[in-house]
Amino acid sequence: MRWLDIFQNRNKQSRWDWHLFLYFLNVFLIVYGYGLRDQIFLAVKMLRMGIVSASLIGLLFALPQGIFRFDKRKNWVVYGFLLLNIVVLPFSVDFVRSIERIAAWIPFLIYTNYFVVYLFTRYTKDEAKIKLLQVYSLAYFYPVALMFAYGIMFQTENIYGQTIGSYRTNVLGWACAFFILTSFDLYANYPIPKWMRILFFIAVLLSLWGIVLTGSRSSYASLALGTMVLVLRSNQVSRGLKVAASIFILGFAYYIINSADSVVNLRASYADIRHQRGEIRFKLAETATNTFLDNPLLLITGFGFDGFQKGLKYYAGVKTDLAPHNSYLEIFFSSGILAFLFFMVFFAGNAVWKYLRFDSQHFVFFPMLLIVPYFESNLNAGQFLFFPWMTILFYYIHVSSLQFRIANIE
Repeated sequence: MRWLDIFQNRNKQSRWDWHLFLYFLNVFLIVYGYGLRDQIFLAVKMLRMGIVSASLIGLLFALPQGIFRFDKRKNWVVYGFLLLNIVVLPFSVDFVRSIERIAAWIPFLIYTNYFVVYLFTRYTKDEAKIKLLQVYSLAYFYPVALMFAYGIMFQTENIYGQTIGSYRTNVLGWACAFFILTSFDLYANYPIPKWMRILFFIAVLLSLWGIVLTGSRSSYASLALGTMVLVLRSNQVSRGLKVAASIFILGFAYYIINSADSVVNLRASYADIRHQRGEIRFKLAETATNTFLDNPLLLITGFGFDGFQKGLKYYAGVKTDLAPHNSYLEIFFSSGILAFLFFMVFFAGNAVWKYLRFDSQHFVFFPMLLIVPYFESNLNAGQFLFFPWMTILFYYIHVSSLQFRIANIE
């Protein structure tokens, strides 16, 4: 495979892989939609739902013969998880809303699962992973490119609290960090032309500065953990590149901590507000947990899918517009402990184990997909990192299943 063949399947006479292209559109439209508002946003949302529906139908009912036979026995995981979320719906504090929300979520989850299965019938498992990284690097470069276009990367004043092209700074920080990590993995594991390698270093350096300007703490944490994996586990890059990467990250960390003009230190004026909001979210989660303990049935049923706010109001008399901002807790509060444990074991825990065992010596992108969902919601299908997060979790669910070639590469 070559970089410019991202949407082509070399196993089928270099024909375009339309399922891969449609997947890219699904990912990109979420990224693009974060910079839209009002009627245009709604139009893009409807378009995205139409593309997902068409893509899912294509995967389920019009799936041509692949070059690999792939054992699909792990499909039970997605249906088991959905079942645990569905069976508790009658106990929802707002049954109609929960039905509407989960009905909109189910096609995206099933589509993501079957897209991974599709990839494993067309590509080797390593090729499939590279294809996904190419899609993500390309799709999440769009907000980064906007920062270039607006000249953000070339300024020294922080942009915390601002919007750039209708993108909030935390979203821009995530885009920069995910672009850096996925592009670095492609640099380390995939043959790319020399001119692209030069562009890579330039874009990464400027994107690192972009993260500093946004003040995105979850992006800092993602880069720090990715760098730790690179230094401690990776055998794909030279010691010199490890040292260089560490110096750059440590240099930015030093600037952030010690410079009075750094975004983190300038954010001190927002400290009280951030502290209050953080305290409120913590107290809301604590209140919800205590409510579950006081009403043991809630431990099994949850408040109902996407029912955190209404559940708190109904059971604890607490009115709030804030969500948990934690994808893992959202599962717990929405559908109870059985769905939560199922997700933590078969999705998150399984992915961590297989990443550490098989991929941590070669790739550094994965830690970010664990960190950001802990601090933000990425469970619903319209969230910024939904597709990368869920797709990679499904990738690790299926990656250990049997795959063998049934056709020769032409």
